[in-house]
Order: sequence, then C-alpha cells, then structure tokens
Amino acid sequence: MSPHTGKLIVVADPIWIGHHPMYLAQFTAAFVRLGAHVVALCPEPEEARREILAAVSAEVAADLDRHVTIGRIEPARRSFLNGRFEGDPVGTTQRWMQVQREISRTEARNGRPVDLVYFPYLDTYLRFLPVSLAPEILLGRPWAGLYLRNHHHAAPPSLKRSVVMMGKGDAILRSASCRGIGVLDERFIPEMERFTGRTVRMFPDFTDTTLPEEPSALAREILAKAGGRTIVGMIGLERRKGLLTLLRTAELAMLRDLPYYFVGGGRIFRQEYTDEEWAGILKLAGGGLENLHLDPEAGRIPTEAEFNSLFSTFSVAWAAYENFQGSSNTLGKAAAFRIPCLASDGGCVGYRVETYGTGLTIPQGDADRALEAIPLMREGRDRNGRPLALRHADFQADHSLARLDQLLGELQVG
Repeated sequence: MSPHTGKLIVVADPIWIGHHPMYLAQFTAAFVRLGAHVVALCPEPEEARREILAAVSAEVAADLDRHVTIGRIEPARRSFLNGRFEGDPVGTTQRWMQVQREISRTEARNGRPVDLVYFPYLDTYLRFLPVSLAPEILLGRPWAGLYLRNHHHAAPPSLKRSVVMMGKGDAILRSASCRGIGVLDERFIPEMERFTGRTVRMFPDFTDTTLPEEPSALAREILAKAGGRTIVGMIGLERRKGLLTLLRTAELAMLRDLPYYFVGGGRIFRQEYTDEEWAGILKLAGGGLENLHLDPEAGRIPTEAEFNSLFSTFSVAWAAYENFQGSSNTLGKAAAFRIPCLASDGGCVGYRVETYGTGLTIPQGDADRALEAIPLMREGRDRNGRPLALRHADFQADHSLARLDQLLGELQVG
C-alpha cells in the first residue's frame, strides 16, 4: 500500500509565473503516486489541468478526475509596501483565509476532512505574519510546505537579524500543525533547525524535462537565426536572472565579432527596470544587436515542453543570477540536456555549479568574465585548462522525482 492511500491532500499555490505551474503539477503528481486524492488550487485551473496531465502517468491521465480535483484561488497580488508578492501582513493573511474557504468547500463536497495542506511555495504564506498560531487560527488543518528563500538564516545573531526574522514570518514554522518543512538550499538547514526546533529536509530541485515530438516553432526560429553559432540563453527575463548583464555580454561579443548568439526567452516584467534600462532593452531587442533574440512582447512560454524545446537549443545556459541566493530550476534542465551553466559565484546556484563541476562561475554582473568563460565551457575546461567534472548525472540523481516521492511519503498525513 502506498504511504498516503486514501488520504485527501490539498496542494495550493497562488502564484502563476515562471516554474510555479510545473511545481504545482509535480507535487500533485507525486501525491497521486503516493495514493492520495489531490485537490490542486491555483489561479489558472485550465492551465493547471494541462500541466498535471503532462506530469501524471498515462493511466492516471486517462481518468484524471478520479485522482485530482482542480480548483481556483485568486492570484497573489503584489504588495503595497514593496511590489513583491510576499510583502505585507494583509496579503499574507488573506492568502491563508482564501485557502481555508476553498478547503471548507472541498470538505463539504467530499463529506470528509482534508488530511494535509501542502504549499509548494511556502514563502508567500509567511511574510510579515510572525505568529506561530496563525495556521491554527486561519487554516485549522495540518500543513507542510517547501520554503524557497531561507537565506536570511545565514546572518549572525543580532538585533537586525531579529527584525528580519519578524518580517520574514518564520515564526509560523513553529506552528503545532506544521508537519514538515522542506528547503531547496541546503546550506542553512542547521540554522533553520535551531530556530524552528524541528527537522528541515533538503528537497530536490526537480524539473520536468519533457520534450515535444517536434521542436517548437520558437526553437526552430532560434536555431535558424543562430546559424551554427554558440547559443547562450536564458528563459524568464526577471531582473534577478541577470538579463542586463547578458545584454552587455552580447554587446561585447558583437563588438569583438565573436560567433555567439544570445537568447532571452519568455516573459519580461517592465516594472523591474528603470525607464533608462527599459529604453535600452527596447533598442537592443528592436534590432540593435544582430546576435540577440529578445521579444519584450512575448508572454510566458505556455507549456513546459515548449520551454524545454527552447532550452535544449542552448549551448550554454545563463544562470548568472544577481542579488539572488536561491536555488534554480535552470540547473536541473541543464543537467538533463547536458548543457554547461554560467553562474554567478556565491549563492546556491554558484555553489552547486562548482560542486558538480557543471560549468563556470563569474563575479556578479561581470560581462567581460562571462565572455571569457563561454569558450572554456564549450571546450569542457576550467580556467586552469583542466576538464570540468560535468557531473550532470549525479545532479539528476540528487534532484529526482524519486527523491521527491520519498520525502513526501515520509510526511505525517492526517
């Protein structure tokens, strides 16, 4: 018998950008494999259904409604304080209350209580709500979650750290109804365990690597435009992913007549850039660089398979994040397609690239060093001329869906 056979589990995420749809689908599929009936709550149920159908087995997909119920919750709104999704106590409280209302409806329909609520992006249910009793008051059911941005736990004890902890809302992790905390960045687990008084587990930064039967139209377009040149690419044009540095690197490559082609795929968020930066982005995207593909009007790549089709065209995966300490799904996709990564040193991404020898790191925002690293990675060498370890298979094993199933199966449910 599977660990959660007969259990009713809710998986909820109010954010629907980037890899959030894939995470919702994969956690849903994992709980189904473990025997549970899953209620998946998100802002876009129809899109979620497509993602879940791609994530579950063919047998489950043929009779999905017997295993999964998909419901809608309002999308997370950006805070009135700082423009982030997780920026004020009002929004955080409302998110708990909204999930509680949907769960009450679910329980009424099913005539039985929900055994567990799982948050694949726990952060948005913590911020600015440092009250350990909040889940008992606002949800009233057992819960667990995956905490992505836990890097404030690295700071030494101080008054400032105490204030930061209050804003992060980590006191909720001490809740009596919490059944488990997972993190993607393992570097700060000891500090988190001291703070919470409970075990914290490192979760795999798994990824969906499904490819379509034929390359997507965008993938074919990129290959045609590159014309055999080395393709250096990123998908999802958030500022933290280093888009501006990628553009400076492309400009330098053009000036030096180097055979590289740069790709910025997916959605860009205008509000993340100043007026001057935005004008520069539009100029370069509008034909200012022959060695660049970037469409500011493009939306989110609609499916994970299309995302992967584009990603698989890259010769080098750009993972040179800036002012970002977290894990990145980019590394999992690069491991699957055996693509070397260019990362910023420091932070979880740089740490893992160096640990597994799957690419090279540069100082944050350094376009010159980025340009130096590209030919080395294409040759599989480090800066001392030694072969890169390229432990892509080890990375995949450590960040697999089998590992996810194991960890979720260990949760105390009900």
